[in-house]
Amino acid sequence: MNIGVIGAIDQEIKVFKKIINYKKIKIIGKFQIYIGKLQKNNIFLIKSGIGKVSASIASMLLIHFFKPNIIINIGSAGGLHDKLKIGDIIIPNQLCYYDVNLTQFGYCIGQIPNYPIRFNINKKLYNILKETAIKFRFKFVTGLLVTGDSFVSGDDLINKVKFQFSSAIAVEMESAAIAQVCYQFHTPLIIIKSISDLSNKQAALNFKKNIFIASLQSSNLAKLILENAKFCKSIE
Repeated sequence: MNIGVIGAIDQEIKVFKKIINYKKIKIIGKFQIYIGKLQKNNIFLIKSGIGKVSASIASMLLIHFFKPNIIINIGSAGGLHDKLKIGDIIIPNQLCYYDVNLTQFGYCIGQIPNYPIRFNINKKLYNILKETAIKFRFKFVTGLLVTGDSFVSGDDLINKVKFQFSSAIAVEMESAAIAQVCYQFHTPLIIIKSISDLSNKQAALNFKKNIFIASLQSSNLAKLILENAKFCKSIE
């Protein structure tokens, strides 16, 4: 099977590059795709760059050139849930944008016209991912992940996000855009993120301090899910 994997920055893909023992790099425009193997799976790993547009381009490149059976988005996120700590995993079952507002035209907050209110993760894949996280004793939280083109820190923005999306567990800058592309092209998607900061005044400092542990946690769970025969069979 072909598996597409997306991380935003070098730190988020560094561990997974070693996991897949890549032997080849394909260059498309300014993007590098690292091609390797994990079990019997062909892995196509791309660093998208930061933000929604960059993530969308990377997703489209994977779908167009490599036709993945599934895309996995790995990396870091800022925690919004009270129980989350640095290094904890988030496994979202829904995604949306926190910086989209077309409510004056009858849409829900966070909704793009002609798309659903929330992008839903496939329930079967989501459940297998949760089972794997439990089996290997990862600490994780599930729920709504929100995406926008700002690094969330400080009281004003965080309070606004929490007010508009009270059920959100975490915030980051790429995943909903990847979900939108996957929705458009009927490509299954799972998100495996780990907490690097708590979206507070110290968020930028904590992100720099904790990005490695967050990336390590995310990459390790991604490896384990791709080694899960039940998961692989479900996406054949």
